[in-house]
Amino acid sequence: MIRSDRRTLIKGSMAMAALGAMPAALRAQGIRPALFIYDARFATSIQLAEEWQGQGVAVLDPREHDLGLAWHGHIPHLLAQGGALAGATLWSDRFICETFAKDHGRSQVLHDRQLPGVNDGALRHWAIA
Repeated sequence: MIRSDRRTLIKGSMAMAALGAMPAALRAQGIRPALFIYDARFATSIQLAEEWQGQGVAVLDPREHDLGLAWHGHIPHLLAQGGALAGATLWSDRFICETFAKDHGRSQVLHDRQLPGVNDGALRHWAIA
């Protein structure tokens, strides 16, 4: 039996509304990621990755493909074609991307928001140009 109460329902509704607004917020800023990095351990992150992938954006899960190797391989090529780097990850993957992005002349954080109701706010939706 699944237990639910008013607080859980409201919290879930807010999380779903925020989830739907995230790609729209980036698009409103004129941001189309060249690559979206997601964390397959979180349904919210998977949903965002699927939405971007449906729009033709490449996606990467650092648990399947080493993020450091990707930064020495295909990520710089994707960024050279235009667009930003975006993700819905924990702080560690965001930090890795921010560090490597600086090495490639990209350091402006365009977007950084907590995803509500997910792992006590540890999952963040971000974009770097």
